[in-house]
Amino acid sequence: MVKQCSLWADGSAETRKWTIIYRISIGIAKVLDHLHTGLQKPAIHWNLKLKNILLDPNHQPYISDYGLYLLLNPTAGQEMLESSAADGSKAPELVKMKDASEQTDIYSLGITLLQLLSGKEPMNENPNSGDDFHLPTFMRNAVLDRRITDLYHPDVLVSNNSDSESPVTEERVLKFFQLAMSWCSPSPSLRPNIRQVLWKLEKIGR
Repeated sequence: MVKQCSLWADGSAETRKWTIIYRISIGIAKVLDHLHTGLQKPAIHWNLKLKNILLDPNHQPYISDYGLYLLLNPTAGQEMLESSAADGSKAPELVKMKDASEQTDIYSLGITLLQLLSGKEPMNENPNSGDDFHLPTFMRNAVLDRRITDLYHPDVLVSNNSDSESPVTEERVLKFFQLAMSWCSPSPSLRPNIRQVLWKLEKIGR
């Protein structure tokens, strides 16, 4: 059995480096691609967030809690939905379990990738006066205020000599940021499908 650890609990400097972030992101997107397009009946994860992503020793991601909502009664399902709303990982249009769609998974993917890039939580539980409450809002305002270094953790640009998968450059990091932000669009119709997501992510690494 492969030893795994939670990405959310890992918190190591290694998982904040660009090559690892990129590898994890591609892996998550491939899992969603399998769920959305690789099954006889397309499936929705519904509860994608950092806490549900496990890593093996090679930093390959495995996603837990898939389909859990199918086993819950309506009351328990609604409680889980409200919990996801409270931690900032839920798409804004997802009010009831039955509203889950491929687009809600894409939104959650965008939030997850912004977390990987910035090291910040999706929701600021203790905001000071004037602080942004939600991660996409914080990121958007950072761009408007030209606070570019607030968009990613300082460790992201730390390079290893062995970084051959996708060598780190600020241009790559900012393209990654732009993609993740676009997937967090409040409008589901403006979010891409998972095939487009995967293609654009892979294009960054070329």
